[in-house]
Amino acid sequence: MRKIFLFLLFFASFASAGFYFDLSLAPCLRHLEATHINNSQDYWSHKDYLGYNGVGGFVSTRFGGLIKGVVAIYGNIELEITKGDVNGWNKKERSHSVSGKRPGSAFFGMGPGVTVYPFFKSSETIQNFYLTTSMNIEIGGGGNIGLAGGNFRFETGYLWQTSERFYSGIAIGTDILATVGLDSHIRDEKGYSIWLGFKFIRK
Repeated sequence: MRKIFLFLLFFASFASAGFYFDLSLAPCLRHLEATHINNSQDYWSHKDYLGYNGVGGFVSTRFGGLIKGVVAIYGNIELEITKGDVNGWNKKERSHSVSGKRPGSAFFGMGPGVTVYPFFKSSETIQNFYLTTSMNIEIGGGGNIGLAGGNFRFETGYLWQTSERFYSGIAIGTDILATVGLDSHIRDEKGYSIWLGFKFIRK
């Protein structure tokens, strides 16, 4: 009964909130790494490093509600595409397998997120400073690392008000990513990204 009450309370709060929209566009750096097991019978003796580093672009859109101008709760959709280089135990083999072209990475994710404006009631310019965190289910990979997994994304930035409801500004963010692939010989798949870009918000 208590869980049902909290569930209804959450949606009542969300229903009373104002509409919130967030769009981010940014160049990004992506790093992926994993452990390759040469011999699955002897895990500790035959481990090699596999890595990927790429440069590309990142876009995310968020739709939700803003509660009292302080907390935004929303659903997040994001797409990231990069081009880069693999390195590690089989760099030469991978270069031949892509006919000399640089391999790429692509990730699509979606999940819930929260943005907080901690200085919203301040009369100073810092009132448009914000902090964001989101948790996403991710599909994709690069350099044979990744297939499905999840990430935690952290973001901060500053906005300038352009009209009564609309804001634009800059944002800097990072994520911590973990994935699981189909190849049983590639394990401990993980990575991170860093990006700096433009943000547009309606609140």
